[in-house]
Amino acid sequence: MNALSDALKQAKQTREDERGAMVVDFPTAAVKAWSFSTLKKFENCQWAVKLGKVDKIPVESGEAAQRGTVIHDGCEAWVRGDVEELPADNRTKFDQFSADFSSLREDYREGKITMEENWGIRKDWSPCDWDDDELWGRAKLDVFIRENENSCRIIDYKTGQKFGNEMKHADQGLSYALHTMHRYPEIDVFKVEFWYLDDGTKMVRTFNRRQLSMLLLRYHNRAKKLTTTKDFIPTANAHTCRFCEYGCNTNRDGKAYGNGACGFDHYRGLDVA
Repeated sequence: MNALSDALKQAKQTREDERGAMVVDFPTAAVKAWSFSTLKKFENCQWAVKLGKVDKIPVESGEAAQRGTVIHDGCEAWVRGDVEELPADNRTKFDQFSADFSSLREDYREGKITMEENWGIRKDWSPCDWDDDELWGRAKLDVFIRENENSCRIIDYKTGQKFGNEMKHADQGLSYALHTMHRYPEIDVFKVEFWYLDDGTKMVRTFNRRQLSMLLLRYHNRAKKLTTTKDFIPTANAHTCRFCEYGCNTNRDGKAYGNGACGFDHYRGLDVA
């Protein structure tokens, strides 16, 4: 009985050791480096990543994405002092962020802020540049603020609605915090802020280094699965294919959301209004 009990304890310890070991020595496959957007797309439908990253099928940016780029670029230019007006349109609510943006511009003048830097990591999460031969992961933060010796803020501008995107954006914030943790080993407090410029609201998440260390392995293994996958499996259903950039679905005006390149598309051959 004691022998069986000892064997069960040993087996449990072995499983825990295996779960706790972060494997950093592995060959990558078709996709050599990941980013948050590619990871989320992969977890939504692996085939979409194959079409974009492996087959290199080009897609056109939709109106929402183009608008988001214009507003992001305009915010960066305003903080740098290159333009006099924030990139407002009939949907943005910059009046809710006037004090916040003024503070950002002042912090930029004082050298506390970096914007849109190309952050890379290797498989062991050591920081590197995007042109590094061992690049494994990429991140680009809208705004990074070094508050003091052990605290920082990470800001991401969002256009579109907050409702329904909270979990996805929280996951994105975790990704940014994990990148920051390894790039700045002396920092212990990481505040991630999402500014919803169309809603006039914020979502704030705060992590400490201990919390991030506990969350690292699962994130690492998610990215490892993406970068070691050889056989990409399509996930064709009404939800994943609805707005896919490679799909056939159309809006009420008959305009296609995608380019129709996906042969597994759920909406292929369907008459969808």
